[in-house]
Amino acid sequence: MVENKKSWQYKIKSPHIKHAVKLSLSAGNSIREISDGWSDVNQVIYLSRKMSTELRKQIEQAEPLLKYWSVSKTPYDPAEEGFICNKYKVAMSFPKK
Repeated sequence: MVENKKSWQYKIKSPHIKHAVKLSLSAGNSIREISDGWSDVNQVIYLSRKMSTELRKQIEQAEPLLKYWSVSKTPYDPAEEGFICNKYKVAMSFPKK
């Protein structure tokens, strides 16, 4: 979990993902980790809990620039879903379970 409840706001590099994270926190989720330096994206925000259908719809309506994505479980990685901001190359990820 992020060390300071307010510090995450200054770390997220996309205003669109930042808004989606705020919506997620309002729905009872929490930030597990903020990771920088990926090859395809600049930053990934990992949320702790599964995303509800209602939250997904809310994010899609509030932030139409974000693209939804979903991946199945592999032998090395868990199943995840989330959104990506292609403008700022920042993503957010929710566990599927």
